[in-house]
Amino acid sequence: MVIVKGLIPVRDDLRDDALALIQTLAREARLEEGCVSYEVYVQADSPRVIMLWQQWRDLDALERHFDSDHLDDFLDRIPDMIDGEVHSLRFDVTGEDEEEIDDVPPRLDMVLGDDTVLH
Repeated sequence: MVIVKGLIPVRDDLRDDALALIQTLAREARLEEGCVSYEVYVQADSPRVIMLWQQWRDLDALERHFDSDHLDDFLDRIPDMIDGEVHSLRFDVTGEDEEEIDDVPPRLDMVLGDDTVLH
């Protein structure tokens, strides 16, 4: 399994537009073969920083994502919305026996009092 964490600082005046664009990317990516999870979060202590958390079955799936039209569209549209340095980390995850992990992790949903769902 391959995990990618991305931090995208966006302009305050374009935050909603950037978030909508990123959420569109996430919806499209979730439909790709090999996408285990593609989540979008806003940092609580810095709401102009949007975090992407991606889980891919393997490196081939991630590379296919890099070649997708929806990622190209995102990369064409996001630069004017960025305010700061984008950070990205990639983790190759293996089990204790050094075998790659390819199982889909269990999902835990927690519903808060205001009907907000954390997962």
